[in-house]
Amino acid sequence: MSTKKKLILDITMFGAFLAVSNPHLTGMTIHEWLGVSLIGALITHLLFNWEWIMNVGRTFFKKLWHQSRLNFVVDTAFFIVMTGVLFSGLMISESVLPTLGIQLGVSRSWKSIHFMLSDASVILLGLHFALHWKWVVTNIGRYVVNPVRGLFQRPTVPQVLTAQPVKVKESKS
Repeated sequence: MSTKKKLILDITMFGAFLAVSNPHLTGMTIHEWLGVSLIGALITHLLFNWEWIMNVGRTFFKKLWHQSRLNFVVDTAFFIVMTGVLFSGLMISESVLPTLGIQLGVSRSWKSIHFMLSDASVILLGLHFALHWKWVVTNIGRYVVNPVRGLFQRPTVPQVLTAQPVKVKESKS
């Protein structure tokens, strides 16, 4: 998978995460449906990065550079927490499940779990983002900043070489 496609997916997921993290901004219906759409985006993100996940997972207890191990732990915790957020969100759903004809009584316990895991997910996303900061900055520079900067630069005019007449001195011999 190309780095550019991964970057587009990651930026889209980040924006959706920010929006879904504030249901007062979107309203409850959009909050729930956007949360459901994050399930597909999360699975796609995992599939795009599956090779890295498998490589680090296989060598986790062997000699491995510490940042990869830390990334793996944070990413795994983030995945578990996000799974819990999405599941608990469905358990307290006011829009998604009723649209599908499923009625569940909204439980205070599920709401508490959802709120606690949501707060944890924000913290873990911050850690995930910080650990991948170099990759994010490098690729935003490559695929976003440099192309945009190029739009505002003056095109360079190629220098045209022209022949100039030269006076040749005649020698007396």
